[in-house]
Amino acid sequence: MNYVLFPLPPLPVFIKGGESVFPKGKRHFRRTFSVFDLLYVKQGCLYMTENGHPFSVGSGQYLLLIPGRDHYGHLPCRERTQFVWLHFLLPDFEVAADCSINRQRVVEKEATYTEPIQYRFAIRQYGELKQRERAEQLLSQIVEPNVDRDIDRPLRQLLLFVEFLWLLQKQELSVPNASEQVSAAAVAYIEKHFHEPVTLEGLARELRFHPDYVTRCMQKTMGMGFSRYLAYYRLSKAKQWLAETNETIEAIAKRVGIDDSAYFSRLFKKMEGMTPTEYRRMARRI
Repeated sequence: MNYVLFPLPPLPVFIKGGESVFPKGKRHFRRTFSVFDLLYVKQGCLYMTENGHPFSVGSGQYLLLIPGRDHYGHLPCRERTQFVWLHFLLPDFEVAADCSINRQRVVEKEATYTEPIQYRFAIRQYGELKQRERAEQLLSQIVEPNVDRDIDRPLRQLLLFVEFLWLLQKQELSVPNASEQVSAAAVAYIEKHFHEPVTLEGLARELRFHPDYVTRCMQKTMGMGFSRYLAYYRLSKAKQWLAETNETIEAIAKRVGIDDSAYFSRLFKKMEGMTPTEYRRMARRI
């Protein structure tokens, strides 16, 4: 498996990102790009070939397409496929066929009083995201449209993108600890039952842990507790249905497990900065 190796600093140059949906039967067009193109599949499967090497990028997996290499979809999608794409540049990089990774290799030089710490990242070209919920949260924030033309939005995108690269690097360095395993189980439960009246106590009983311990694990691993992740996941599904269907706000609220549509609208405005109706209008213009 190839690895992309690059120093940091200097920081990568984030260019643009977005989210796309390919219907069944569509395939990626052919091109040779001058920048990196990272593809992350949320649902379905992309069948991509780069320089004659085929990849099947399934749900929860990513592929890093290298600048200057010919790539194309060698097969049409067999189902509806939803994916995120990120375009970026690295000031300096190399591609290695194999790479031994440990903390000492990632941290090339410790900081001094006059020079910064020097990292050398080694990121697998093709793989699966181990902390999928955190990765998708970051990706969602990175590609979120700048509808207000916020002047500091591009800087936040860059910082979030660097955090995403660090997430990819960290998963090469360690095996999941106890907190990560509990968080993964909690996330799986939430994503299976989000449309029901989910409670922290019910989740804790299912996992056979104390509710406080589950909350601490999620907070430590993901930066958010049970209630916030439940709201985040429910709204991520709601945004999908707002963009893709003509269902009423009330119907979508019920589909994500919130019976009170007024509360749903208040929560949506608080977390997304716009009402569900405004989001639907914006999403259909893109």
